[in-house]
Parts: sequence; structure tokens; C-alpha cells
Amino acid sequence: MIQYDMCNVSFHKVLEQFLAISAIPRGSGNEAAIASYIENFAAERGYFCRRDAWNNVFCRRPASPGYEQAIPVVLQGHTDMVCEANSDTVHDFCKDPIRVIREGDILRADGTTLGADNGVAVAIMLALLDEPELKAPMLECIFTTSEETGLDGMRNFDASVVTGRRMINMDSAGEGVATVACAGGVRTDLIKPLVREEIPAGYTVLQIRISGLAGGHSGEDIHRGRMPAITAMSRILSHIAGCCDARLISICGGSKDNAIPRECTALIAVSGRSAAEQAVQYMETVLRRRLVAEDEHFLVQVQETAPSPCMSEQDSRTLLSLLQVLPLGVRKMSRDIPDLVETSANLGVVITDEHQIKLTFSSRSSVETELDQMQSILESCAALAGASFTHRNRYPGWAFCTDSRMQECYKEVWKTLYGTEAQIIGIHAGLECGLFMEKIPDMDIISIGPDICNLHSPDETCTVSSFERLYLLVVKMLQELR
Repeated sequence: MIQYDMCNVSFHKVLEQFLAISAIPRGSGNEAAIASYIENFAAERGYFCRRDAWNNVFCRRPASPGYEQAIPVVLQGHTDMVCEANSDTVHDFCKDPIRVIREGDILRADGTTLGADNGVAVAIMLALLDEPELKAPMLECIFTTSEETGLDGMRNFDASVVTGRRMINMDSAGEGVATVACAGGVRTDLIKPLVREEIPAGYTVLQIRISGLAGGHSGEDIHRGRMPAITAMSRILSHIAGCCDARLISICGGSKDNAIPRECTALIAVSGRSAAEQAVQYMETVLRRRLVAEDEHFLVQVQETAPSPCMSEQDSRTLLSLLQVLPLGVRKMSRDIPDLVETSANLGVVITDEHQIKLTFSSRSSVETELDQMQSILESCAALAGASFTHRNRYPGWAFCTDSRMQECYKEVWKTLYGTEAQIIGIHAGLECGLFMEKIPDMDIISIGPDICNLHSPDETCTVSSFERLYLLVVKMLQELR
């Protein structure tokens, strides 16, 4: 355990809270139980607490002696988590606890996402609310909901109760790095009605399944070159159609619009099984040559399956063409911040049923006009494919502040504690900070977090030592913000 002298606070309380909230199912839209837990936690300690219809919870801890005149500090994080599981893992995210495993300095889950995004923030806030020895200004803790599916909790949070004008958001990943700007984003759904026909005589139905890809966060990992499963599948299907007569039956892949899809399954009726299988083998070889190291477990499986009605020849051709021309991945890099993605699009989910196919995108940009352009491009794609479109959950970016006490305090405290220079960066991922700045424009915000890897995937891990150092950093910053 790291030793420090700012007060007798203990990190073990943070880990206890992390394990406690991990036992509470808290997927996006299912935050009532975790909200009740926080509400009861605050009531037991006599703190002011308010819970709204969105299950956002606001708690206020009085200032410590000697800090009564200090500006209140806002702490913020979201209670929901991305619910992803490996295909061979049996887990009901609506009722089963996350099975947290500690291996030395690593926290991970047993076949599912860990929920360190953003359970670390929830655990730290609860521990600080429960710490009698903490020396700090008044704390205003905001626990928001449905961040992962459109920032809906923050979007609907009533900020009139907030008195603080300095804020620490703890929804970043990367030790020694503070985020001070982020991209805005929007979700887009394209829906195309389908005409179904009987499979032509003599055709064979093949099931093609792609698995083993790394996936990841559609903002933070979009530039890493990881192969999206839906993109890989579209290339395979297109090549099959170029080698023999083929009719698409279905394609289903991904589970979250803000996650790079790791798996995809398609059914396709082909006139020549041998030619189709050779086409799959060829494209598997081509794709494998383009993989980054994280995608080393890439696997393509093909098997014959029972026939079912296929798409019309026109619908099949249209969809295969659409999947080839969609504007996916990194579109532009920032001209102002080196190595920062400015604009991107992720096709996170494709679902086919008897009557329609639905494609769900997450577009991001730090430039509002470029986000407008991404919407326009997807609208054009929809028009050409005979599909409808819906844009939803658009949220603003967060602009860099040139005069920030929070940034300076963070850099000073980090250097004092750990002897190195901390970084200040912008990110391509979306954070709730942009929406919060719309509510309180003069709020001074930084966003920090521990070392979390492979967010939004079952490979998610968090290092315990960085989690502890984050806690110490927050404690010391609160002490310094008189």
C-alpha cells in the first residue's frame, strides 16, 4: 500500500465499494438498483441527497473544518456500464453480479466487461463520502446514468442544485493524463425494408461466422487499426458475390454502437459451394495479412445450414454495395492537436430480421460542422439504398480552456506525488463534460482516470496500483483546492 501524509484515508474502502457495486447489475437503462444503493448510502450518513426520474443521484458532503470558505468541488462519474460477454460465457446482466478477479495488480472479470468504466468513479466518490478524515471543500457528487447509450442521464440532469464551479470527472482512462477537451457525437440508425423470396433451386446456404477480434471503444480505439467484424464480413460477402451467384439472407454483428464489433454472423445462399468456400478462404488470408497484433485470434468459420427465404436479388446487391461504401473508421485527423482523431464513424450494430435490416452508427467529431457532414453522408447512403434514417442522442464536444485552476492544480499535485510531468490532452471519445458545460458554462473541469485497457470488451482490465494512485491524486487535489 502506498504511504502518504495528506490524511489517514484508506484505499481499501475504495476496493470494497468497487466490489460492492460490481455485485449490482447496472447496464445502461438498468440503474435503479445502483441508484437506490447510493441513495441509501448517503441517507445513512445524513448527507443531502437527491435522485431524479432518470436515476441520477446527487449527494453533498459538507466542507471539512478549515475548508468552509473554499469553493465547492464537484466529483462526477456514471453508474452504468457496457454489458459485453464472450460468446461462451453464460451471464445475465440483468441479475448476475460481475465476477471480479484479481490477478496480482490486475482487476478483470470472468468472461464479461469489468465495469471499471466507470465503476472506478463511483467507488471513489462513495469512499470519499464515507471518509471522516478527509480534508476537503464541500463535495458535490454527481452519479449519472445511461452514459454509454447516449449520455441520457447527464442530458436530463437538473444542474440548478450544483453550487461548485470546479469539477473532477473520473471517466477517463490513462494514468498521468488529464483530458481537457473531447469530441461530440451522434447515433444514426439506417433501416431498410426487405423483400424476401424463396432460395433459387440448387443453391446452398452457408453460415459464415467471424470471431476472435479485439473490438474496443469506438472513440478511444478507432485509430488503432483493429478490424471491425462487420467490415471484415462485408468484404468476404462481396468477394463471394463476385465469384458465384449469391443471395444474402441475413447479417448480424456487434452489440453496441459505441463498441468496435468483435463478432459477426451471416447467412448467404450460393450457387456454387466450392467457389464460395474458396472465396472465403482467399479473403480470410487477405484480411489476416492486414490485422494488428490485438486481432491475432481472428477466426472465420463456414458451415452449411438449413435453407430459409433470402433477400431479393436487388436487395441483396444493394446491401452488399452499401456495406462496401459506408464511411467508416477514421475520416479526418485534427489539425490542432497532434495524433488526435478529429472525425470518425463506427458501424457498431447490424441486425437482420424477416422484414428489415437495421444498421446503427456512432459518428464523432470535435468539429460540429464535420459532425453535420457525417450525418449528411449517412443520409445520402440511406437514400441510395432505399433506407430510412434517424439521428439521435447528439451531444456537443468540450472545448479546451486556456485559463484553468483545475488543470494547474492537477499538474502540480501529480508532480508532487509522483515526480513526473503530467499530460494535458484532448480525446476523440465522448464525455459528459461537454453536456455539463452547456448547463454551467463557467465550470472548470478536468477528466482523469486509472489505467484501464480494452474498454467495452470482455478483455477490459484495470490496474490496482493506478486505481490507488488516482484516489490519492483526488484526495491531494481536494486538500489543495482551498
